[in-house]
Amino acid sequence: MAIVPNADVPPTSVSSVRTKTEAGGVDEFNTAPREPTVFDYSQSNQFKVYIPIFPKTEWFVVSCNVPGVTMGQGVVPTPLVDIPIVGEKLTYDQFSMTFIVDEKLQNFMEIHNWLINMAPPQNTNQFMATTSNYVLPTGQSTKKYPADNADSQTVTGSTSDRDLYCDITLFILSSKNNPVATVVMRDAFPTSISSLDYSQQDTDTNYVQCNVSFAFPFYTIQGV
Repeated sequence: MAIVPNADVPPTSVSSVRTKTEAGGVDEFNTAPREPTVFDYSQSNQFKVYIPIFPKTEWFVVSCNVPGVTMGQGVVPTPLVDIPIVGEKLTYDQFSMTFIVDEKLQNFMEIHNWLINMAPPQNTNQFMATTSNYVLPTGQSTKKYPADNADSQTVTGSTSDRDLYCDITLFILSSKNNPVATVVMRDAFPTSISSLDYSQQDTDTNYVQCNVSFAFPFYTIQGV
């Protein structure tokens, strides 16, 4: 469908364009408004992060980001210039978040324990040991009921790693602190936490901050 400016109609508050709908020259007017309806700017300090299993961490978040997205592209080689074509796979940057560490390091230990649950450094009993109250500690026996309603089976340890993942919701707020958009990072898990820097040479009171990065397959974003 080709869209050309409508030179016969004078400019109005509603931009009018003539849309050619058929090869025979039949056309119609498209009077859909093209001007923006929202003139307020998004403010960088208007947001709220929701992490269901980390309430102590989300309370102290001071900065975060909406991750960038990159689409790969294909290339068609020719004797002259190579022609880029649309790719087929999206790559999402990691979700980065900074929070102030509380005096007892409770929020830092929340993230640290999650890392321990995923990659135990001391022994295998640490795997998925404290992520959730619904996670079966390794070594404890339980009954497993297969999906096909077969007889129950006694298994040892956790049978799923789904509790190692968590959806992270980022609420974008208006100037009146009302949510206007939500960004949900699906099946996120932390990949790194920064060091905690202390110094007795500081003359002013500086609060310790920690950076944490999360990987995830994709996110969804929609207006409220």
